[in-house]
Amino acid sequence: MKFHLRKVLEDLEKDGFERTWEKYSSLMPKDGKINLPKEKGISHSVIDALIRIREGFLDLGFEEVINPIIVDESEVYKQYGPEAPIILDRVFYLAGLPRPDIGLDKETINKIRKEVGEINIEELRKILREYRERKIEADDLIEIMKEKLEIDDHQALKLLDIFKDFFRLKPEPTSLTLRSHMTGAWFMTISEILEYKEPPLYLFSIDWVFRREQKEDESHLRYYHSASVVVVDPELNERYAFEITKKILEKVQEKLNIKFKDIEFRKRRDTARYYAKDKEWEVYVDFKGKKYEIGTFGFYSPISLARYSIPYPIYNFGMGLERIVQIITGIEDIRKLVFRHRYFEPTDEEIARLIRKPEPKTEWGKKLANILITKVEEYKDRVGPFKELVYEDDKVKVHFLEPDEGKKFAGPATFNRVYVQDGNIISSTKEEKGVYLGRYVDFIIKGIVSEVEEGKKGYFKTRWVEGLSDICLEVPSKLLKWLNEKGKKIQIQGPVFLDILVE
Repeated sequence: MKFHLRKVLEDLEKDGFERTWEKYSSLMPKDGKINLPKEKGISHSVIDALIRIREGFLDLGFEEVINPIIVDESEVYKQYGPEAPIILDRVFYLAGLPRPDIGLDKETINKIRKEVGEINIEELRKILREYRERKIEADDLIEIMKEKLEIDDHQALKLLDIFKDFFRLKPEPTSLTLRSHMTGAWFMTISEILEYKEPPLYLFSIDWVFRREQKEDESHLRYYHSASVVVVDPELNERYAFEITKKILEKVQEKLNIKFKDIEFRKRRDTARYYAKDKEWEVYVDFKGKKYEIGTFGFYSPISLARYSIPYPIYNFGMGLERIVQIITGIEDIRKLVFRHRYFEPTDEEIARLIRKPEPKTEWGKKLANILITKVEEYKDRVGPFKELVYEDDKVKVHFLEPDEGKKFAGPATFNRVYVQDGNIISSTKEEKGVYLGRYVDFIIKGIVSEVEEGKKGYFKTRWVEGLSDICLEVPSKLLKWLNEKGKKIQIQGPVFLDILVE
């Protein structure tokens, strides 16, 4: 089914939320077929990289942990010292709605009785009081109202509408923040682990970090993945830090099947204050002729460590995952890499999946299609005129015909191969680079058999092919619009001249 969106919004304006909600919810069909895609699903390149790098860290012997995402601002002061205010300028603070007392004066009670009906006012007072005291969570409020007050959905929503001013309160900020650096959580995690484990510790986490950027653009996102490792070891030294960073980079290249050239470690001019002074380095790599910064590593500041009662030196290395994938894919706009659903830029594989191809639905039909395709290959050079029975069972008789004297049964383009190549849909008599879809003959025969399954019979003639529909392929309208906008070509043409009679 497909909703008539304008009608839904018109009814919403006319009849209100509750009636419209009930009306259109009842239209959902209760029975029907479940159709799942036949091909394997499409993964996201960022998550692909995440999984492979994660496997690499595990191969190196690191233990995976989940670090806290919500961090109190006091932790940032402990870690960054005088630099904390600058860091906090880039973080997201969390806020919550206050829950003041809801007054139930005589006017409000009369309004409830008029619009909702006779309900237990004292029970309502109790529910609202427990909600204010956080004994009832927001997600449970409507359900509890329905149960305790013995009312239906419509009445519960009416109650919420009566108290709408209460629920439109202004959020009040807290001192809690969303983690802007993985480091913001490592100090807490490590101090807790050291309560029951002795060093050396080899830990990693790949997870979100959040930055309050002024805007999102081709090089900035407000959240991304950080791949971060730490080593806690009393024997740590600079040489060890450089060596382990090289090993991590080797493993990353191995897992992502890439090769960085000229890996360079540069001492950062202005050391972040959670690192020891002059003990922070940036990692640059050469990839396809360009220098890219892909991460930083160094030793945590003894001051920050002391504030968390950590007596051991800690090595930390972190990479922005999306930046790594940007380098690999060559996608310059990070928004197009991450939010590809907003920026329709299908790969050849995705275009191939979107093209609708004929496929017999029954086992009988699939078997018949395979037999007829083989028969066309067998009869392709048979010279006419002729009419010959090539297949018969208890359902159909299939004849091949060539009415013209001296002409071969199959035209020169019958076995053309169809490819998606750099966004173009092309055909060729030979193998080409790109995603291979099949041959003209494969689609034509499967299209014929699909029609026969539905009861069609008679002559099926394919003459000069001038487009996808002539070989039973269909491009969805939105994909076709993209192909046209991008100047992509659909080059499907050529003489086929197949004559098939199905009785």
